[in-house]
Order: sequence, then C-alpha cells, then structure tokens
Amino acid sequence: MRSISLIVLLISLTSLHAQGEEAAGVSIAAKDISVPAGFKVEKLYNVPKDQEGSWVALTVDVKGRLLACDQYGSIYRMSVPAVGTTEQLKPEKINIEMGKAHGLLCAFDSLYAMVNENDAGNGIYRLTDTNGDDQYDKITTLYTIPGGSEHGLHSMVLSPDGKRIYFCNGNHTPLPPGPINSRAAKIWSEDHIVPRLWDANGHARGLVAPGGYICSMNPEGSDLELFCYGFRNQFDIGFDLNGELFTYDADMEWDIGTPWYRPTRINHCVSGADYGWRSGSGKWPGYYPDSLPTTLDIGPGSPTGVTFGTGAKFPAKYQRAMFVNDWTYGTMWVVHLQPNGASYSAEKEEFVFGKPLPLTDVVIHPQDGAMYFAVGGRKTQSGVYRVTYVGGESTAAVSPPSKPESFKPREAMEQLHRDGMDPTKALAEAWPQLKHADRHVRYAARVAIERLPVELWKEQALSETHPEALIEAIIALARVSGAAHKYADPRPVALPTSTEPISLIAPENVELQQRMLKALAGLDGKDLSLDQQLAAIRALQLVLIRLGKPDAATCSKIAERLDAVYPTQNSALNRELCQTLVVIDSTKVVSQTLALLATAKDDFQALSTDDVLRRNEDYAYFARVAAGSRPNGQQIIYMYALRSATVGWTPELRRTFFSWFPRARTWRAGNSFKGFIENIRKDALATFVPKSELADLEALSTKSEGADIPNYVAPKGPGKAWKVEEVTALTAQGLKGRNFTTGEAMFRSVMCATCHRFNGDGGSIGPDLTGSGNRYTMHDLMENIIDPSKVISDQYDSHEITKKDGSTILGRIIVEENGKVFVMTNPFAPSDHQAIDEADIAKKETRKISMMSPGLINALNQDELLDLIAYLMSGGNPKDKAFAK
Repeated sequence: MRSISLIVLLISLTSLHAQGEEAAGVSIAAKDISVPAGFKVEKLYNVPKDQEGSWVALTVDVKGRLLACDQYGSIYRMSVPAVGTTEQLKPEKINIEMGKAHGLLCAFDSLYAMVNENDAGNGIYRLTDTNGDDQYDKITTLYTIPGGSEHGLHSMVLSPDGKRIYFCNGNHTPLPPGPINSRAAKIWSEDHIVPRLWDANGHARGLVAPGGYICSMNPEGSDLELFCYGFRNQFDIGFDLNGELFTYDADMEWDIGTPWYRPTRINHCVSGADYGWRSGSGKWPGYYPDSLPTTLDIGPGSPTGVTFGTGAKFPAKYQRAMFVNDWTYGTMWVVHLQPNGASYSAEKEEFVFGKPLPLTDVVIHPQDGAMYFAVGGRKTQSGVYRVTYVGGESTAAVSPPSKPESFKPREAMEQLHRDGMDPTKALAEAWPQLKHADRHVRYAARVAIERLPVELWKEQALSETHPEALIEAIIALARVSGAAHKYADPRPVALPTSTEPISLIAPENVELQQRMLKALAGLDGKDLSLDQQLAAIRALQLVLIRLGKPDAATCSKIAERLDAVYPTQNSALNRELCQTLVVIDSTKVVSQTLALLATAKDDFQALSTDDVLRRNEDYAYFARVAAGSRPNGQQIIYMYALRSATVGWTPELRRTFFSWFPRARTWRAGNSFKGFIENIRKDALATFVPKSELADLEALSTKSEGADIPNYVAPKGPGKAWKVEEVTALTAQGLKGRNFTTGEAMFRSVMCATCHRFNGDGGSIGPDLTGSGNRYTMHDLMENIIDPSKVISDQYDSHEITKKDGSTILGRIIVEENGKVFVMTNPFAPSDHQAIDEADIAKKETRKISMMSPGLINALNQDELLDLIAYLMSGGNPKDKAFAK
C-alpha cells in the first residue's frame, strides 16, 4: 500500500504549479539572479506571505509610489527608495476594501483594478480620492464580468495618446455586458473543415470564439470597443514607441506533440484581427489568411507581465524593446522588434533568470527609469526586485522613431474599422488593397470590407480577376454570407456531440455558393505562390464551412480538381488538401493519404525540445527523442482527417489505418497527447468500420508495442512524518552531493509519472513538473506536497457530485454532454470515466481538497527524499550542481 499511495506523490503539484532553495518564507536572493552584463539586480522587499500574500500586479501612481496586489488579497502602496541606496520598500495596505486583482493601472487621477479572484465580484473597478487626503475613498464599478480563474480578467495599459484604457481578458471570459463596438465585424466562428476534437482531458471544452480578447474604453468605462481577439490566455499588453500594441500569449502545454500545438508567442495586436485560437485541436495554423500569425514564438511557458522599455535608463536597444515574463521557467525575455513590411519581425534575448523565479508583473518607473518586477502567484513566496543599468553605454532617452512608410497602408485601412464611415468611400479605399503584397494590409482591407453592407460589394467580389484580391474577396463573402457563431458566452457549455461537422447547404445558399466556387475555379494553381495556394484552399474551405456542403455532383467536381494535384511536395498544402478532400467525399483520398504515412515529413514543431529543455541541455531526454519517441505531426494530421472519411475504404486500408495506433501510443508528448490519439481511434471506429471488422480492428489498434517499463525500486525507508520546516531546514544550505540515480528511481518507482508529465513522459492528472526548479522555493514545494489542498489550480481541481439518492461521487468532471456527466474517479486510470445521468444529480461542487492526500512522502528516508527533491528541482539533469561529487 505504501507504493500505491505514493503514486499520487505529486498530484497536488496540482496545487503546486508554483516554487527553490532558500529559507522558509524567503524569495530568491538578488545574487542568484542573472542579468546581462552592465545591469544590476537588487532585492527590495520580501513579502511576508502570511500577512501580505503573493503579489501578481504592479503599477506606479502619479507620485511615483509603487502599488502591488495580492492575488487573493489586498492592494499595497509604497514609496520607492532612491536608486543607489540600500533602503527597503515599506508597504502599507490601502485603506479601502479592494483587491484580488490580476491587473492595476494608475491613470486619470484614479486606480483601476481588474478583479479576478472574487467570484461574483469579478470586474473592472475605478478607485478615486474624492476629498484630496491622498486616500482612495470611492469605488465605482465600471463592469461586472463573469468568468475569472487563471484564464479570466487580466491587465490594463494606458493608450499612447493618454485618452483611453486598453485591457485584456483570457479565453474563459465573456465580453463585458452591454453595448460594445467592434473593430471587426461580429462574424467570428469556429471554421473547422473537419470536426474538431475537444481537449482529451476536458480543458476549455465547449469554449468557442472569440477566445481571449483586447478591448478599450474611456476613463469612465464608456465607449467600450473590441479591438482584437483570438488569443488563448494573454495576461498583459503593452505599446511600443510607435504606439503599436503587443502581447505575450499562452500556449496549451498539454498539446505538445500534436500538430495543433502553438508555443507561447509574441503577437503584434492590430485592429480587428483574429489570432486563431480555438479550443482543443481547433487552433488555426499560422498560414490561414483569415487570421494573423505570430510575430515570434518563445516556447513553452506561462506568460505573465509585459512592459516596454520606454522611459528606462537603459541603453537604447533596451528602451525600444519589449520585456515579457515567463512564470513557469523563471525567465524574463527581452524581445527586440524590427519593422518588417506592415508589421514586425523579432528576436529574443534572456534578460532576467533565476531558480526559483516565478515572475509575475514588471514595470518601468517613470521617474527613476529603473525596472521593478515581482515574483509570486498561486500563494507562492513573493518578492520585489529592481534592475538598473550600471554599465558604460549611454542611457539617454531615445526619441520615438518615425513610422515606417510600409505601415501607412495598414493604418489607412484600420481607420476604416470604426463605426460611422461612409460605406461607398470606405469600399473605394479598401478594395484596391486586397491585392497588396503585404498580408497585414490585405487583412486590414478585408476587415474594413466585411463591415460594409454585403450587397454593396458582392458582385464586385464575384467578378474580381486579380488572384490575390479574388481570394480575399471570396473569404470575406463566405464569412459574411454564411452562418456565424454570434458571441454570447464562451464558458463551458453542454454540446450535442464532441464534434461539429459542416452542415448540408441550405437551398437559399446554393446559387451564391455555385458562383463563389466558379470564381475560385478560375484560379490556376501553377500561377500561384505557395502562400496563395494555401489561401485559395482556405477560401474554398470557408465557402464549404459557412455556406454548407454542396450536393454530390458538385463535391465530385471539386474532388476531381483537387485529386489531380494531391499529394504535393509541401506538407502544409497536403494537410489542407487532405482535410478538404475528406469532407467532399473523394474516393481517392484514403488510399493516397495512407500511402504517404511511411514517408511523411514532420514539418510541425511537435515537441519544442530546444525551448522545453533550455536549462537541461545534456540529459537523457534527447536520447529518447533520437530513439524515435518524437511524434510525427504530419502523420497525426493525416489520421486526424481520415477519421472522418466515409468513402474509399477497403478492408486492407482499414487495417493499415488502425495498425498505426500502437506505434503512436509510444510517442512521448504533452498531457493530452495520448487522449487525442485515442479519440482519433474511437471516432474512426464509429465512423467507417463495419460491425464484421470491429472486433479485429479494435484488437489491432490497441495492441501494445511493449514499451520499456523501468524496474520498480522500493524505498528503503524508514520513513517518517515529514514536516515543511524540517525539510526546508535540511535543504537550507542547498542540495549537494545528491544521487541522481536514486532520485530518478524514487520518482519512477513511486509512479509519479502516472499523474504528471516530466521531460515529455508521464500522465495528465497533475501539472507538468519539468520546470519546478525554476518557479518553486523549497518551502513552497514542500508545503504543497505536505499540505496539498492549500492552493489548487483550477486546471486540476476535483469535484463532488451529490446524487438525488444521497450518494456522493468524488473525482474530476471531464465533460458534460448528451444529458450525462462523465467523471474520472480513479487518477490511476484517467481514461476510465463514470457516466452519471444529469437528471440523477442533486448538486455539483468544486472540492476544496486536493486529489492528493497529505504526507505522501512519509515512506522515504532522508536521503531518498533529498535525492527525489534534487531530481525534481534539477529538471532531471544529471549534470546539475546538486549531483556534483
């Protein structure tokens, strides 16, 4: 029983997702934080966690004082000590009940707070001083916004002209209630050509477009406007010296290894844009012309605070740069942006790094020109630090550069994204830009046209002859003419099925669709660039998605045209052609695609190993990747598409299809990877397998390839009831001379990997532990293992269901659909779900108790425990200093 209980040892690193090697209650020392040559970092304050919590938001008021907010508590204000002194911060709590905010902004003689951890009280608030006594005494509610959680309300920034406030919210958050203007036409939809798979572990299931978004408002909260959307969970935003807006958007780390995985990314946020986040497997590839691509991929991580170097007393290149915080890997990146056409290209440079350094917010002080940043979050140990430049380069303030000429066409189009424009004039200005060489200009022009009455430009779209303009025009016409999901509330909803196949065409759409298809048929692929070919296929997909699937004769004609060119030499083209051919019932696509499997080149960023492992360059994970455990994203996308094919199958082709799955299950990737693979298999079995073959193909596709299982090494013990302070004291001088082999053996033998990912291996019940050493102090790490219910991330919570007969079921709700609630009750069998009829349920509640029992390290003796901790904190790197002899 001892080893069984230890299976869950790190389950509440569920609660953990947040902690290193210092004394209890002390954040990392400044000497252990690295910064570039010429910079200096100093620690100004160690936040007493029991009194002042864990700080996640910073801002500076008009008097130069720093304000900070505890994620689950109050707001504090403090004067900033002069640069060059050793004085510490001396915070005091503001004298009005306000807090639990992810974002703060001092502007317009007010303090604005984005409250996110207050359940029904979540929203945007304005605090003012009405009697001039330098104390906030009035709270005005600007908006109450449902949602919350780690994907809820986030941060704010003042517009470059100082007249408006921009704010950003994550993808679990509906738009603010009431009237709202929009830069883009409100015609967003999911727009998948083949049915999407929801996340295999239930995360963000039922969430739909527009996803995370950025809005702006007047100081009083009026004139609300949606600026852009399609993000996953962008936590903060900032304007560069040119007045251009940027954000750092989150990845879905559970998707690592799938072809729809997107790393954390820097996005240039422009008017009316959709950045393509869709839930589950539905995230759009960067080449879709109905979205805009990343500016720079950073890699796996957890984006938090963002700021620009404007006003910093730093060398010129840093004043122009963007600074972004990664909470998971304890890294602040500096992003150097260069104008590129109508947008930017970028390069990253590590600016601040520490272990542990769970970075939250960062600001540039307008008076002293220093950078201030905080660490903390999820009730972990918090602190405040200052970065100054002490090198020899000039720190003279740089002037805003002149806007590049290449930006002007885009900006001209963006002026047409506002209400009240003359439609005829707007059309005359926008239409010529549909053929512009720059993608951002074409996109802005199309957004302007989609806002206009369709009858004003429909015939012009259908008669357009320029290839680039025709593609953009048909995309616009499909989007405004077809059915769209009008935004309501993107929080989880019960869905009729796990997929959304395109519907059959409605009679009123037949004539228009035929004309649109004829227009696209006039394009000659030989005359189109690769980007134009991809855009043309996407235009065809949107005609089918938005207007519906045409009759069999029309589908046959389209298939004949596309079959003639499939497969191509390009993986992305093959991806889109395959999916489209499946939907229009090509009789050849199954055999053609299965013939590609053996030689499919993986052009997807399947595992991002360089970024995941940037701190652990030499350890054994690379050997596993080299040995063939790295997923092949191109193969996955082929199987993902073919699972929906209903024609062209033979018994031999079905056996070829299902014989792929045993191999795919040996691939190592993110938390949801194996679940996605399994759901592809299940969908296929239900779609095109006759009953006579079902048992045979079920057996074939579930056969094991005999993956190696490490030998079990039982803890020697004797164990004891370990206490937080006791373990913290043992590690106070650091982990030295530890045994890597024992640490790895304890990690594997107590079956931690059953519930957690670690360097590409493991289960999906708890969070990925690879970066633990970058974000957890030793005290916080042990506190979460020994007292796992203290902080539980909402991504890993559990539920208590009380049935009408009085019985209780404990577990994690995975999905609610078709009148049933599916619950994972056994963390060691995460694919086994108990189905409960919704009609039998009296009450559903989120449990305040972790799925991990307290004290699960008590079977280990002191050396075994320290070796296990060293293994975790090192990220599994045998060359870490903890293992030096």
